[in-house]
Amino acid sequence: MPAHSFLMKRVSISAVQPADQAAVVELLVAQMREHGVRRTTDELSRIVAQVLADEQYGFFLQARMEERIVGVAYVAMILSVEHGARVGWLEELYVAPEQRAQGIGSALLGAVWQRAREFQLAALDLEVDIEHRRAESLYVRFGFRRLPRSRWVKETGLH
Repeated sequence: MPAHSFLMKRVSISAVQPADQAAVVELLVAQMREHGVRRTTDELSRIVAQVLADEQYGFFLQARMEERIVGVAYVAMILSVEHGARVGWLEELYVAPEQRAQGIGSALLGAVWQRAREFQLAALDLEVDIEHRRAESLYVRFGFRRLPRSRWVKETGLH
């Protein structure tokens, strides 16, 4: 039996529940650190709680291996003029560093895609940090395509 098949029997993907919030926030804090983004546990806890309380904001999925949460995905939902419908923004897809290259990101992304279809989202958008070639190859395998534009931001200073 291939190692990947064995692994997938030990990994389960499910919706994040309120009882899982602390472990999910811990992973999100680690991801933000990896990307050089400063967000506190309290800030991320508020976001997770708000999404869990009202799915109009989107959804969180988690990957568990042997009862430990080792990965998380967050899709924010918006109404899009460009797509003419509700779409998902795959804002976060993160697997703990010690668990990478085992198919967990693929399992999470597959579950994200399935959930997006259940919500009847017209599209999934995402961005990839320029240094994350591995992530790009994952998204290409799932049929995502690069758009000929760049993403820009200006902070309002209100938060």
